[in-house]
Amino acid sequence: MTLYHWIAILGCFLTLCFIFTFVKTYLRMKTHNGTILQKLAHYEHYANQLTSSLDSLSDPIWIKDENQAYLYCNASFERLLDLSKTEIIGYKDEDIYSQNNQHIIPNITSKKTTGTTEEYVCLPCGRIDYFQIKIAQTYNASGQFFSSIGHAQKTTSFKERESELIEAEIRVNEALKLTKVGIWEWNVATDVWFATPSYFTMLGYVPIKGPADRQAELEKIHPDDRERVFNTIKSILNSKATPNYYKYEARIRHNNGDYRWISVRCIVTEFDQEDKPSRMLGVRIDIDDIQKAHSQVEWLAHHDPLTKLFNRVALHKTFHKIMTPDTKLALLFIDLDHFKNINDSLGHSIGDQLLLAAADRMRILVASDGYVARQGGDEFIILLPAEQETQLITRITRIKESLAARYHIDQHQFFITPSIGVSLYPKNGKDFDTLYKRADTAMYYAKRSGRNQYAFFSEEMQAISTRALTLGNALHDALDQAEFSLYYQPQVSLSTGKIIGAEALIRWHSKTLGDVSPAEFIPLAEESGQILAIGEWVLRETARQIKQWLDDGIEPVRIAVNLSYAQFQANDLPLIVSAILNEYDVSAKYLELELTERIATKNPKHTITILESFQQYGIKTAIDDFGTGYSSLSYLQRFPVYKLKIDQSFIRNMTTNKNDYVIVGIIILLAQQLEMTTIAEGVETKEQLDLLKQLGCDDIQGYHISRPIPADEFTRHFLEANIKSKN
Repeated sequence: MTLYHWIAILGCFLTLCFIFTFVKTYLRMKTHNGTILQKLAHYEHYANQLTSSLDSLSDPIWIKDENQAYLYCNASFERLLDLSKTEIIGYKDEDIYSQNNQHIIPNITSKKTTGTTEEYVCLPCGRIDYFQIKIAQTYNASGQFFSSIGHAQKTTSFKERESELIEAEIRVNEALKLTKVGIWEWNVATDVWFATPSYFTMLGYVPIKGPADRQAELEKIHPDDRERVFNTIKSILNSKATPNYYKYEARIRHNNGDYRWISVRCIVTEFDQEDKPSRMLGVRIDIDDIQKAHSQVEWLAHHDPLTKLFNRVALHKTFHKIMTPDTKLALLFIDLDHFKNINDSLGHSIGDQLLLAAADRMRILVASDGYVARQGGDEFIILLPAEQETQLITRITRIKESLAARYHIDQHQFFITPSIGVSLYPKNGKDFDTLYKRADTAMYYAKRSGRNQYAFFSEEMQAISTRALTLGNALHDALDQAEFSLYYQPQVSLSTGKIIGAEALIRWHSKTLGDVSPAEFIPLAEESGQILAIGEWVLRETARQIKQWLDDGIEPVRIAVNLSYAQFQANDLPLIVSAILNEYDVSAKYLELELTERIATKNPKHTITILESFQQYGIKTAIDDFGTGYSSLSYLQRFPVYKLKIDQSFIRNMTTNKNDYVIVGIIILLAQQLEMTTIAEGVETKEQLDLLKQLGCDDIQGYHISRPIPADEFTRHFLEANIKSKN
């Protein structure tokens, strides 16, 4: 084979190699381009997916190039600006603003630096929306700024909620100020302490924002309360999980320098790994007003609000504090005599001033070593040392004389006397209540003995007091048990010797106690107020008995009935008496009403009014016990009474005592001059009767004629005998 052939063969081979290489290269390039196209398609699909995803977001997103022209924006950004992408992409903010007057653009997208900011915009509809703007910058492979990406997240709902929370916090703080409540929190681990504004303002301090100085707050605690407060706090800090709370009350310094009572409550909200408190939450409440009110209540519970003296409760406690086995004490029970008259005549204001003056005198007299308390009303109690009886009597006398000295109140001058009962510890009792009761018993003894004096308790007094209590209890049931009856003591004319009347006298035969003297039960009835019911019963029984005599065909005589002081004070007494007479169909001529000289002169104007009313009803009235009181003749001549009853104390001694004889004669002469009749009570002898006849007395009554007797005896011996003498 020739060279040519070899060259031809080589040429064909080279050609084939070239063709093969070309085909191979072509095929490789075609494959590579297909891959690129596939990648491009993939990238385009990915971009479409990313764009769709960004468009689906509710938050606006945008991308700007290095010249701040828009490269991209999502659908939310379009809706925000109310523009399409073609009106946004490729343009800068100022271009869009100038073309469309969109004032939203600068607020939202003008930020260039990386970071987060907050902006608000006024939407075309007029609503304000808040956005949180985030800006991120991108760089190329060489590190040069390439673009910026913006993201606007709407925070309007969060802002509105934040505003609501702020407003709620303000309202809560204002409410806490009104309620004087402060809230605090303490991070024990870091010793960071916060408090609400009300915590500071309740004590006049300026609120502290952020962490406050806990130590400075503790230094405001009153020095006397600090140790107790610090120990309370330490007991929690040094304890395990339980207890997990504490509370205390202490005085805290106000900004003006005063101290106010504060109540603190705290609970541990977190514990550390060792079960020690790591965080605490507490409140403090201003309880100063409550504490003062409590103190006031406590003070009132132990003091008399008028005189500021101890009351009985406080004196009781004091007694048991100072009482020892070797102590000797005296308890004085003091009652101001006739104090009620001051209140009734001059009013309670003057009465209160008088009580204050009396309290001051007692306070001064016992201040060194004694105690004085107001029991109530016009009653006082004094505790005094009683080591020596003579010194005690001297002090009691000085107290009595001081209280009885003249009082000057406003334009008034007073004399008011005390009745004082004294019991001794331990002689008369070893406890306060026993001493109190026995001093009270002695005081009533002093009062019954004439007032303006003192009396030491004795067993005899106790017997009398027990008897009075027993009688008082039985007296309550006497009317219901029909235990009362009327006896009649005849009254005789000295000129004719015939019976002209009788006095009705009440008698009590108790089913449990037997016969009880009027001298015993009448004072008890007056003290208890039962005298009104008893007095009305006497009037009714008298009217009933007169009616009985009339129905039996017996001519009655005038029956005299005594009126008590309590009865006579009733303005409607004449109406009551008249109604009783009408009820029994009894003429007023058969009834005579007696009132003592003391009752009549107590309130002369009232006496005249009542007596004139009796006169209009045809009821005759007489003055009983005349000569024992202090009658003013000017009033006596104005009283519409027809008879003076001479007290038996003058009759009893008139035969042996010249003065009594003269007094009886003067009373009879006075009555004659005033055109009144006279009757002497307590006539027991013929000698007394003869003297009275010589002096010109009209009538007599007494044991010389007859003792008081029951109605049936009175009827037989006097009324029926009176009928026989007429026949």
